[in-house]
Amino acid sequence: MQRRPISNSQKLALRSQHALKPYLTQLQLCQWFEAEYQQPIAESSVSRILSSRYDSLDGASSHQLRAKRRRAESWPELERALYEWIRRVQDQESLSQHLILQKARTFWERLYPGQAMPQFSNGWMRGFQSRWDINKNNLQGKGASHSDDGTVEMVGIRQLLNQYAPRDIFACDETALLWKRIPESGLAATGHASTGTTRNDRLTTCFCCNSDASERLPLWFVGTAKRPQAFSAAGINIENLGCQWRFNTRAWMTSTIFTEWLLWFDQRMTGRKVVLLMDGLSAHKFAFEEVGSQLQNTFIIWIPATPEDKYQPLSQGIVFTWKSYWKCKWASYLVHEHDRGWDPISTMTILHAIRWAISIWEIELADDIFTHAFRAAMSIESIERIDNRQTIMDIETLLHQLYLSGYVSELMDTSHFIDPVEEKVDDSTLHLDDSILCHFENASELQESVSTPLQPLSLVSASDALEGLYKLRLYEEQQVNANMDLLQVLKHHERLLLQKQTESQRVSDVRAFF
Repeated sequence: MQRRPISNSQKLALRSQHALKPYLTQLQLCQWFEAEYQQPIAESSVSRILSSRYDSLDGASSHQLRAKRRRAESWPELERALYEWIRRVQDQESLSQHLILQKARTFWERLYPGQAMPQFSNGWMRGFQSRWDINKNNLQGKGASHSDDGTVEMVGIRQLLNQYAPRDIFACDETALLWKRIPESGLAATGHASTGTTRNDRLTTCFCCNSDASERLPLWFVGTAKRPQAFSAAGINIENLGCQWRFNTRAWMTSTIFTEWLLWFDQRMTGRKVVLLMDGLSAHKFAFEEVGSQLQNTFIIWIPATPEDKYQPLSQGIVFTWKSYWKCKWASYLVHEHDRGWDPISTMTILHAIRWAISIWEIELADDIFTHAFRAAMSIESIERIDNRQTIMDIETLLHQLYLSGYVSELMDTSHFIDPVEEKVDDSTLHLDDSILCHFENASELQESVSTPLQPLSLVSASDALEGLYKLRLYEEQQVNANMDLLQVLKHHERLLLQKQTESQRVSDVRAFF
């Protein structure tokens, strides 16, 4: 019987099975492989495939797994960007080789400014197509394949979701946040000293939660600086806040970042079988094409596109409520700082913005906001949106105070202040080049805009921390009904701080001795 070669995809699947179930012996892995692919495999082959020789497969994209041995690209950033552009635009229009060559020249000017542009001949084009496994069929526009309102697709989606427990049904989405924008409207905004609308004042937030509100995953933020000044000045490791930080020149959710997010999500779901509801944002689709075969615990369901995003749970009140709470804090901050005689735009930092964002997401949003939103998105019946009238009224009151104080001369509409169109995630081809190329452009030196340099804060010593802890404990002990859980936590933390204080004193004594 003729031996069949083992493909790269099969090798990766074998390595993934071993990573997922490391207790399986090589013989058991052979049996799994033969049952999965109806193809025999020797134990020696299993041993070789699991060795470090094939480590490169773990990070390989789908097209790399399919491709034959490839020559190295002369300009890897350009070819990677061009390949992504093809995959993300092909659903909307048919592509020609001439159009691709034109785009290659456009990308060259952005990626390699000042360098002589190569010919980009037909021979280069053939080599590029071979290296990236692109053929004529890949270049034909696919067009829309769903009904106008998504009702047909939702019938099948609801049937699939019935097979999962509510805790295993997740949804993710992103929104931008212009975290320094003031509520100034019209021409008055252009004359204000600080309108808070620069590129560096943009922040993208990625949300993910499940349908019974039992899990709200850590937020992912995308900014424009590798390490913003506010974190450096405070001596803070941003991940200690309970979030993930990424950056590029546009503060956009790129396919590269979302690919990383998708693998991170799947890893968190180890030991479970979950479904993830996602919209058809081109960055999402490209990321799935790149690493979808590597997902071990996650089944992706694509939500039908509608003008109102009515099938996206996070768009049924979760993100809007989160924004309402955040903008209420921002309006309150504007009032407070202006009353103190300070310019709020100068004192506001991205550290404030992120702390508010995390606190709202983890603590302030009630569970019923999440369950209601999932019901509204998935139910056949029409369900009313979440009621945010009280928060909106609070914002309106604060904005009116700003107007009376003279800080703003013409208030913008409250709904536009809460959820401006500029904060919508733009997936049009108009900005597709920027979305792709911002990953390759240098963002490491960018910082968020600050009117004056931030003064570094002194590191808090164990003694200072203990002093604050004792005050908090005394305050709680003086209450009629003390929070006993908090007091218990404070006792444990006091012990840790006393240990650090003792160790610090011991080091000081040793240094003084010498």
